[in-house]
Amino acid sequence: MRVLILNPPVPRGSLTNRDLMGGMGINDDFGTSVSSRFVAFLKNQGTRMPVMTLGYAAALLAPHVDVEVLDLGHEASGPETLARAAAVKPEWIVAATSFAYLGTELKFLSELHARTGAKRLLVGQTATHYAKEILERGLAEFIASGDPEVAVSELAKGAKELGERVRERFLNVDALPFPDWSKFPRDDYAYFPLLKKKPFLPVLSSRGCPYGCSFCPYPVAQGAPFRGRSAKNVVDELQHLIERYGVQSVLFRDPTFTLDLDRAADICRLILERGLKLEFGIETRLDRMESGLIELLGRAGCTSVEFGVDPLEQETLLANHRRPLAPKKVHDVVKALEANGMRTAGLAVLGLPEQSLDEMKRTIEWVDELGLSYINYELATPFPGTALYEEAVNKGWARPIQFDELLEGDPKLTFNGKVDVAATRALQDEALRRFYVRPSRVAKEVLSGSMLDSARFFAQSGLRFLGRARSRQ
Repeated sequence: MRVLILNPPVPRGSLTNRDLMGGMGINDDFGTSVSSRFVAFLKNQGTRMPVMTLGYAAALLAPHVDVEVLDLGHEASGPETLARAAAVKPEWIVAATSFAYLGTELKFLSELHARTGAKRLLVGQTATHYAKEILERGLAEFIASGDPEVAVSELAKGAKELGERVRERFLNVDALPFPDWSKFPRDDYAYFPLLKKKPFLPVLSSRGCPYGCSFCPYPVAQGAPFRGRSAKNVVDELQHLIERYGVQSVLFRDPTFTLDLDRAADICRLILERGLKLEFGIETRLDRMESGLIELLGRAGCTSVEFGVDPLEQETLLANHRRPLAPKKVHDVVKALEANGMRTAGLAVLGLPEQSLDEMKRTIEWVDELGLSYINYELATPFPGTALYEEAVNKGWARPIQFDELLEGDPKLTFNGKVDVAATRALQDEALRRFYVRPSRVAKEVLSGSMLDSARFFAQSGLRFLGRARSRQ
């Protein structure tokens, strides 16, 4: 049996990384001004990651069936990419999905199915959420909800019908094999500028997040219970990546890497004990950081930490199920991280239902005071399945997303709270320019790390951006 593991192409001129937003995928083409759109383009050029689920699928399938991999996530959908996929002549297709481009993905898979007759097993929270519509319309044969490795394991055993077993979850994440990246285009993957060394690959050391922030898709996609792999199992994978693929940097894709403080510290100690030489980045919450752990992370090779930067208004925080953290604590942790050699990357959400324009501006001013290395301003997005989506629909801020809209490539994942979308987008543009488009900021970025690598990246990205702009005219 031949199985094609597929990260589908995107609409021409579009940008995405399907593994972000809890595996729901996002459209990275944000911003309206030239400067903010260039920041978005730089982010996309530097952030190219494989879909973790597909790496696990390859590991589960490879010992049992003939596996081919096509990662087309940064290529345009069209006759050429369709021909490449059809040439594999698969009997099964395991494909990633996203909210941003579900219509393009399902159309591509339908054309591939028509050419090859291959059955389609879809993974990702988007496919799970719209499983009924997808299956009733014959747009796929199977949907892997829950932990998708359960369905893939059944496929590896030659199951003819996957049935309701696709709804189970792996309770013991240590039982998963390490992802098999051997047939993926590893040279294409990067997480620049937070992790500048290559080869680069991601690692998932835990699943689930118990915090339940109203706008966050991670608890929806992975569940609320925290399921952490053992420190030994995680470090065994790091050693495997170094020895098998020569990896020099990894990004932990956990929603909250340091939720279990003892486990995080044990991972660091084992890295040091084994003398593993690699840099790594994590995502976490600042209230799950302690001075001893920060120092240990720095010694073990952690060079970047990503985290949410919350609004200052307690009412907004509580309404969105965020636990308040004292501003001084935030400032102290950021300062400690930077002092221990870690670049800090904040994520601030603009346009939450309770936020006024003045409140958003205060958040932006607060970010400027923190001295972060990077900031990402995202518009509050009501992903179906999240509490924010339910609130937006119930209160009339947004209408329910129709499946046909996704098929047409027009999901409209926006809403008007106190401030309308247009005004919030304008503020996002202003905030991005304010942080990034300054001579001192650009000079700092070019001079940080390898100056030659940074200068080359900015020059090449600038030329691509200009070429993309011309092609749109």
